[in-house]
Amino acid sequence: MKHLILFFLVLFTIKAQTQQQVSPEVSAKMKEMQGMSKKKQEPKGNTNGKIIYTVSGKTYTETKEISTTIIGGQIGDIANANHTVSIGDGELHTFKKGQSYHCKVLMLIVDGLPYSRRSKDNVATITLYDGKIVKGNFSGTVYNEKTKKTLSVSGTFETGNITLL
Repeated sequence: MKHLILFFLVLFTIKAQTQQQVSPEVSAKMKEMQGMSKKKQEPKGNTNGKIIYTVSGKTYTETKEISTTIIGGQIGDIANANHTVSIGDGELHTFKKGQSYHCKVLMLIVDGLPYSRRSKDNVATITLYDGKIVKGNFSGTVYNEKTKKTLSVSGTFETGNITLL
């Protein structure tokens, strides 16, 4: 037991000496790099966002971690963190401000039930994109297997939580 304690004391002493030998310039550079790394990991802009949609005269709002990805001028899904509310089909779509594109899949929660539908009639339009915020609107239809109902939906979305690649 004494040998084990002695071993750990020697290791601790060596580690403490190693840390003291770092020059102030190197230490400052390390702190600067840590700060830059932390900054890059933080989401840019407003991370709240929102998706507001109307179904059968009722309006629903989703505000939990709405985000999207833009890769080389193409946009991915606009969705909440759990993808229970999502505009898009997992594919990237070319977009221009003011021009509609087929988002194909809409997934929504209506009165606590999940609705979704893959359709060429489901469309989204980006109305604002300035590199920091994406805003737009969408429309189409959704379906629930349990209720066997198809419902028309229209709505808007907005997020500042954009991953740019």
